[in-house]
Amino acid sequence: MIAEFTVENFRSFKEKKTFSLISTKDKELSESNTFESGKNRFLKSAVLYGANASGKSNFFNALLFFLVFSVFSGPRKQAKDMIETEPFALSKQKESSPSSFEIIFFIKEDNEEIRYRYGFSVNKEHILSEYLFAIINVREVLLFSRSFQQIDYSPYFKEGIRGKRSVRNNCSFLSVCAQNNGEISTRIIEYFRRIGFLSGLYEPSFFDDEDDFPDYKNKIIEFLKKADFQINDYKTEIVPVFSIFPDKELSAYFKNQYPEKKIEKIFFGHTYYDGENVIGEKYLEESVESAGTRKLFFYSKYIIDALYNGTPLFIDEFDTALHPLIIENIIKLFNSPEHNPKNAQLIISCHAVNIMTNKLLRRDQIWFCEKDQYGATDLYSLVEYKDDEKGSVRKDSSYNKNYLQGKYGAIPYIDEILFQSGF
Repeated sequence: MIAEFTVENFRSFKEKKTFSLISTKDKELSESNTFESGKNRFLKSAVLYGANASGKSNFFNALLFFLVFSVFSGPRKQAKDMIETEPFALSKQKESSPSSFEIIFFIKEDNEEIRYRYGFSVNKEHILSEYLFAIINVREVLLFSRSFQQIDYSPYFKEGIRGKRSVRNNCSFLSVCAQNNGEISTRIIEYFRRIGFLSGLYEPSFFDDEDDFPDYKNKIIEFLKKADFQINDYKTEIVPVFSIFPDKELSAYFKNQYPEKKIEKIFFGHTYYDGENVIGEKYLEESVESAGTRKLFFYSKYIIDALYNGTPLFIDEFDTALHPLIIENIIKLFNSPEHNPKNAQLIISCHAVNIMTNKLLRRDQIWFCEKDQYGATDLYSLVEYKDDEKGSVRKDSSYNKNYLQGKYGAIPYIDEILFQSGF
């Protein structure tokens, strides 16, 4: 599970900001929306709100960059390749400063949850620092630390011996140790690779139909049926790429340029009627299905996979093309002890305020992004928010109503838009 993620000087995140999935001591919805591990309780889900261009997607991009660099920089980067970090662009001081990241997470080992803390600081040319700590025998101990190319490792991290010989200045020491089959580093890299990342703005033209969990296909069909999409089955076919274009000229162009190129198309099975009598199954290609059907089908594999394996799933712009009640019920799925026994975590960004209620979410599950006058993103949860007059937000408040009235910030400045437009 993930406990915390911290980012500094990446895209719109100028100062250090921490996103936490550690629950507070509040008892609200604790039996359903939280779970216990060791001495702490953790959140099963969290929702990130904010105006357009407030930095929500930058939060997801920051974590994605962190994970991709941690996992793939060793095997993929060559000497002198640039590091794809993006420091805060609206400050002269920050443009030349490094970007920093840290994650606190738990991995189950021999029926015990081991807490790790891993982070690094980079600029576009090299890693300035990198470190890994673990809780061993109740206390946090150093596994390795790095300052530029100076690397020190403890007896708990003997795999550092081989990794130290081949690490370059533009790749993570963690990934290099895993390349050399280090036990701890490989375990961490495998965990990072299981963390799911999706964007609601992405419209896939294929589906990764692999048997990742038992009864794979039937679980997806059942998931779609429960969303009332009237889909009984799906199948895939390999077709010439030119056949997918309805425009004749475009189809002819691709047929001429790429006559042998193939692509996978998805067909959804619906009940076929003669009057009121069912006479069979009719398959319709994905292009004639609604955007919501295609979107939920795309999500379904990753949602079911996360629930089956108990892994985190991050989805940016989650509510794109989805009905608010579907969004609500997917969150309920992750908050349910019955349907989420392995404590998978769902973290989404959306604009669906109907789910911002004390019946569905705790205050520490509701997060906001808001930019200041300098274009820098602030990140805070509803439980942290302090009102000048009333103090903390009451747990029986109408969260969504208050949010739309601007009481928690993180909304568009509509009055300013109207004023600038001359209305």
